[in-house]
Order: sequence, then C-alpha cells, then structure tokens
Amino acid sequence: MIIKKTFGKYSKYYDVIYKDKNYPAEVRFIEKIIHKYSSRKVKSILSLGCGSGNHEVLLAKKGYKILGIDRSKVMLELFNDKAKKLYLLNSVSTKEADVSRFRTAQQYDCAISMFNVVGYQTENEQFDNMLKNVNKSLKTGGLFMFDCWHNPAVLKDKPTDRIKEIVVGNKQIIRLTSSKLNIVKNIIEITFKVLEIVGPTVVDTVTETHPMRYWTIPELTYFLEKGGFELVSTCNFLDLNSRVSDDKWDIFILAKKIK
Repeated sequence: MIIKKTFGKYSKYYDVIYKDKNYPAEVRFIEKIIHKYSSRKVKSILSLGCGSGNHEVLLAKKGYKILGIDRSKVMLELFNDKAKKLYLLNSVSTKEADVSRFRTAQQYDCAISMFNVVGYQTENEQFDNMLKNVNKSLKTGGLFMFDCWHNPAVLKDKPTDRIKEIVVGNKQIIRLTSSKLNIVKNIIEITFKVLEIVGPTVVDTVTETHPMRYWTIPELTYFLEKGGFELVSTCNFLDLNSRVSDDKWDIFILAKKIK
C-alpha cells in the first residue's frame, strides 16, 4: 500500500485558506445527528483526520472528550496550540497516526471524519483498514459519520481549475488549484500551488498533489458492512432531511457499529 505525503508545508496555510469555512454550522450538524440517532449519551468522540482541530475544539467547548488522529505532525501542533490557548487540554488529546493504521486505548461513543478525509483513502485496503480500526475503537452501537464526494455528481459536474486569493495584513496568499480526473480509479488528482506574496515579492511557494477518491452509495455500503457497520442514513452535506443528489458533490454518511 502506498500512502502519499500530503499536508507538508501546505499545512501552515491551511487555516488561512479555509478561514471562511463554517465550522460552527458543521458542529451543530454533528450534534443534531448525535441527538437524533445515538442510543446512548455521547460523551467521547474519536476524530479521524482531525487536521488543525477546528471542529474538535468547538466540540470540546461543548463538553465532549476528544481524541484527534492525524498523520500530519504540523497539523497536530496547530491543533494543540489552539486547545492550549482555549484551556481545553483536559478535554482534548491527539495522536500522530494514519487513519488506516492506528489503535486507541479505549472505546468511544462516537466517531467522526470530517472534510473529506475518507477521500484520501484511495486504495480499498486503506478504507478497509480505516473502518476496521474505527470499529475496534467504538462501543457497540456507536455512530460513525463522515462526509465524502458523490460519484454521480462529480461525473456530472466535473472539476475545474480555480484560483483563491486571501489578504492577511501585508501578505497576499494565492492558491492555484488544478485537477485531473481519473475515471478508472474514481480519483481526482488535485494539485495545490500556494504563493505567499509580500509587496511585489513572492516569499514562499508550496506545491502539493492530493489524490482524492469519490464514491457511490453501493460502494460505501459494501465497505461499511464488511467493516462491521450498518448504513443508517445518507444525505447531502448539512441537510439531514435531503436525499442524496447527483447535483451535489458533498454528501454525508451515517453508520452504526453492529458487531
């Protein structure tokens, strides 16, 4: 199994690039699902691919105990810095590991994997192992929820190249995104090029390629059942009462550990 390196130098620009992402709304969505579907009171949450911890610190502020797992040391350092500044270190812990290769010392009430971490599981073996490890880390009946990209929508509205510009003080951050679609493997190879500009000078350049997988519902159902889960609900992202559409890339999957 080949695990490509991502979130190297790109990590230091992550929070700036995604500063307009509505993390509070996403956390409210997670809580809405917990309250509707969990058969037990959820006190502890395992977060797979936690990154810099933006969902996790908000959940910790609401009283949940969080373990965040990520393979990027830089991202975990950012996460721990936030937790320290917000006096959340008693509620938050982190573990440097790949989501397809980890173990936990206890079982959790619920597991989440946000911002298309599942898309990074480009090989079947990776996703299989991720689900097996999540299963071992969850209490029976525990919920596992994640977002991902929907195959029919990706093929209907194919990826395009994009430019994003952010101004931070006297700096300008420009991210150039180019995409290459591989319909045989159901993967989009996304290349990010980030330019940090101060005045007329480019002071830093970062380029990373992120292979991202997109999925069909039957495919996800197969892997979840194989991993000891039951598919409970599917919907468009942040719209719990919707039916999965071929017009929207982002979908949300809710499963329950049954064995």
